[in-house]
Amino acid sequence: MAGTSRKNPVFTNPFYVGLMVVSTLFVVTALGYLVAPNVISQGPEQRGETSRAFANWLDRHGPVILGIEFLVMLVTGILAMATDDWFSGEPGSRTRRGEVRH
Repeated sequence: MAGTSRKNPVFTNPFYVGLMVVSTLFVVTALGYLVAPNVISQGPEQRGETSRAFANWLDRHGPVILGIEFLVMLVTGILAMATDDWFSGEPGSRTRRGEVRH
């Protein structure tokens, strides 16, 4: 089927895109929060002051940042599921509650 292009259904709903972005940010923040104590501790390998300062900042503010990111993930996930039919663009996808599509 040359010449026909399908729109990716994941990217038609902006809440899915937001969910993917915030989820990725959450994972990166969680991994950084887990690594921060190793950067802070004195070891045989010297770390730069910038790395140590960022690790200290992340150690202090990490739980709040992760909590906010989790709440944003929860809200965007719920909005993505709630608006999935609206953004799908299929003519028969919007049905009333209790109706059965054929």
